[in-house]
Amino acid sequence: MEKPHVLDLSLGQIEKTITQQGFQRYRAQQLIEWIFKKFASSYEEMSDLPKDLRDYMAQNLSLSTLSMLACYSDRSQQSRRYLWGLNGMPVAESVLLNYKYGTTGCLSTQVGCPVGCSFCASGKLGFERNLTKGEIIDQLIGMCRHTRERISRLVFMGTGEPFFNYDNVMSAIEMLSEASTYDMSRRKITISTVGIPAEIRRFAHDSAGVRLAVSLHAPSNDTRNMLIPVNEVYPLNEVMSSVRYFAKVTGQRVTFEYMLLKGVNDSSEDARTLARLVSDLDCLVNLIPWNPVPGVDYEASEKSQVHNFKGILEKNHVKVTVRRRLGIGVKGACGQLQRAKR
Repeated sequence: MEKPHVLDLSLGQIEKTITQQGFQRYRAQQLIEWIFKKFASSYEEMSDLPKDLRDYMAQNLSLSTLSMLACYSDRSQQSRRYLWGLNGMPVAESVLLNYKYGTTGCLSTQVGCPVGCSFCASGKLGFERNLTKGEIIDQLIGMCRHTRERISRLVFMGTGEPFFNYDNVMSAIEMLSEASTYDMSRRKITISTVGIPAEIRRFAHDSAGVRLAVSLHAPSNDTRNMLIPVNEVYPLNEVMSSVRYFAKVTGQRVTFEYMLLKGVNDSSEDARTLARLVSDLDCLVNLIPWNPVPGVDYEASEKSQVHNFKGILEKNHVKVTVRRRLGIGVKGACGQLQRAKR
């Protein structure tokens, strides 16, 4: 029988576990510091904890459940893709990206993905289950442990739809943003969703500074149904209504992610339609060059068309950027994650 994961417990439950064994409350904080600030890989490393406490924890609670099966780095060392396993079987991937302002960790939230976007490798895996809170945090701590560095920003943009695993994702964020644990600023955390209206509205009241990014990828239902089949369940007007609600409640700028596909969603008319769609929002449109996926017949838009699309949005007073193509060298760029060794 698998031992429970210590990070699936709340901070209160960890403290209770330790005090019930007759140890003082401050020992729980020492344990937390070893996990979140020193990135310990075993209880045995926790040298300032009594040996009998370390033995008890090792016998009853796993310090981590995911193990690193592989790590791929590009030549520039700007990106790394991590493959995590459970009992030797691939379970999740995360990506570490280096920017001038610091490092960003991209975390997965599910084993496989139920959304099935037609341009994305992850959707071809099918869906197995949600990752637990502990497994989500394991990815971050594992990357910190491997690099021996603190990661400064987090994006939930890996495999899976975060809002289909809402409670575990938000519980992970709650734990990571605690001053006594990782002390991650909530304003440096972004959740990316294809647009689940009820959960976006719920998130408006729970976010407390966490950013929202919506994978839009098309300005009309016809095209979006083709690219993101779940749009037939959650059509564009409902998604946009929930985004407007989020913006009104939080006062935050929303990011729209838009994957440019040659001859599919990159025309001048698409750009004008998109500009009208977001005209009443304080938002940023992040244009994403498509990254090749084996067995998928789409093509990336020509550079001239990307420039044209961006220009039309700017003329219509829409803030817009073009995403740098980081991660493509390790098959860890947007849409490429498929839980496989290279």
